[in-house]
Amino acid sequence: MYPINPLKNKIMNRLGVIALSLTVLILNVQSAFSQNTFNSKFDKIVFGCYANDIKDFESFVKRAKQSGATHINLSNEDLPFAKWEYDTEGDPYPSWVFTNMGLLKIATPAALKPYLPQDYAEKVMSILEERCKVLRKFGLKAAFKTFEPQMLPEKVYEDHPLWRGPRVDHPSRSRVARWAPDVDNPEVLELYREAFAILLKRCPEIEIMSLTTNDSGTGLSWSGGLYSGATGNTFTKYRPTEERIASFFAVFKDVAKAKGATLDVDFFGTREDFPEKIAENLTAGMAIENLEGPNARPFKSEVGFVMDYYQVFYPVIGVPDPVQFLEELENANNSTAKRLFVLFGDRYNKDLYFNIYDQFKAKPTGGDLISRLMFLKKIAAAQVGEQAADHLFNIWLSLQDARKAAILTDNGGYIFYLGAVQQRWLTRPFVPFPEELSAKDRDYFRKYQFQARTEENANDMADLQASRIFSGWSGRSFVWRLMNIMKGSVSKARRELAILQKSELSAAQKKEFEVLALRLKALDMLADNSKNAISYQAQLDRTKANSCGPDKNTTIGTSSSGERTMMLETARQEIDNTALLIQLLESSNETVLDIAPTKELEDIRRLGPDFKDQLKLKLRIMNEHWQDYNRLFTIPNK
Repeated sequence: MYPINPLKNKIMNRLGVIALSLTVLILNVQSAFSQNTFNSKFDKIVFGCYANDIKDFESFVKRAKQSGATHINLSNEDLPFAKWEYDTEGDPYPSWVFTNMGLLKIATPAALKPYLPQDYAEKVMSILEERCKVLRKFGLKAAFKTFEPQMLPEKVYEDHPLWRGPRVDHPSRSRVARWAPDVDNPEVLELYREAFAILLKRCPEIEIMSLTTNDSGTGLSWSGGLYSGATGNTFTKYRPTEERIASFFAVFKDVAKAKGATLDVDFFGTREDFPEKIAENLTAGMAIENLEGPNARPFKSEVGFVMDYYQVFYPVIGVPDPVQFLEELENANNSTAKRLFVLFGDRYNKDLYFNIYDQFKAKPTGGDLISRLMFLKKIAAAQVGEQAADHLFNIWLSLQDARKAAILTDNGGYIFYLGAVQQRWLTRPFVPFPEELSAKDRDYFRKYQFQARTEENANDMADLQASRIFSGWSGRSFVWRLMNIMKGSVSKARRELAILQKSELSAAQKKEFEVLALRLKALDMLADNSKNAISYQAQLDRTKANSCGPDKNTTIGTSSSGERTMMLETARQEIDNTALLIQLLESSNETVLDIAPTKELEDIRRLGPDFKDQLKLKLRIMNEHWQDYNRLFTIPNK
């Protein structure tokens, strides 16, 4: 046994205390570092979400600031619609335009005021101004999304022929040629200069402007990304694209500089083959296709979306998507971009996304599947408790699987958006001779179809925006396979939800999950509606193409043919599915589908307030046309 050395013990004890203190200090530094690492990666953090009114907007702003927002997006598809842009009867194309912001139509320069409704412009500008006052109150700045250069009324070009720029409609989806102004023309650039000066004067908080082009009634002269092909003023055909874009951007940058402000501006949708080459000719704070000049580095990272177009389950809304949200946060964390956009397209689950964001910024996941799942499990436990967490966690994973199947239907939009809504599969009757419907039985859905071609195309349920990608027996098989996969995942989510609802939950949570249960039921019916629509059209096409007509002298013992039985069963499935949807909607006043609050706001892209009445009308019409099938098939006589 060695003798005790008091001095050595004293030194060791002091060293131990020092070591412990250093360990605590290191842990505290690491903790502080992890909490600030994510947000500190970005110079500007922009949050955005649909707002019903100014009170809703302010509530979101206040909460976003708590999460570290420096900017708030002002335009989230929640500003007044320019329905006056429907200026030609029968032309559906403005449905892709009237919900979008456009500088010249909201901050109208003097030369354009005779052509554009100023009551609309003032209504939009007043809301933007009011929102900026809220941002001023909280010490935040603004971002603004707009679509440019955007189409103008034809009368503008009749009076100013040299302002006419590229054709910006889609020739297979419109009945009228639409034209955007020519930003190669100095006079047009002055219009934009005046418009942006008006906008900045009333909304000086704007520091970021994002432009979408070559889509939805917008376009750049001589761009290969235009739907109609490269067009524009022939005098400037050979002007380099990088010069065209740089001069357009310079207008906005110069206005901001003159007002003592800074501005970042980016272009999306150009479809240029080599955007990095164009970016090399831009300066810092300018970007094309998310490549910032002059080094073509990432301009921004985006998490989420704001437009209904990107909701894969639309018109069913409020279905949470925490898995995708987390994956996009991870992508942002791995990006070198200095601007972050966090957008809540699903405005019914804001608290969930804020919670995920706050937890992620405190301790980002590693980007691997295991850490991501553990993170989500922790979020679920915080929401419903450890005992019920597995069920909520499994719901989220099942819904992600459902989305993966539905996403594969994307063809310029998801199948529910393009079919169930824009072709009114949900409300139109499935009948063998739709061309024979009376005006009364047709007009209620036909005027809300996105169809610019013939009535024969309008009668074809597989015609989605001039594309028949889901037509025929192959299309039927493809849609059925995807919808069945999706329905299987939704069924798993519904089973887990039923178990979760039996757990100990707060009153608010019980209500939340009751509404989710309704939405998942509606989602199941939406999938069946898509299956039935594509299947019915495929059967109708095959029968009319191959049939020599029914046997008019049916002998005793004749059975229903397989084709007849299948088609009548499909019609009956759609009738029963529609009746079930009516029952669901009448069972609750909760928001399950996105329904326009007024008839005026019903549109090709949005269902109307009398949706349930339209469903009942569909049932009445279908049940009145059972005898029509006798003109297609031999009548059974057993």
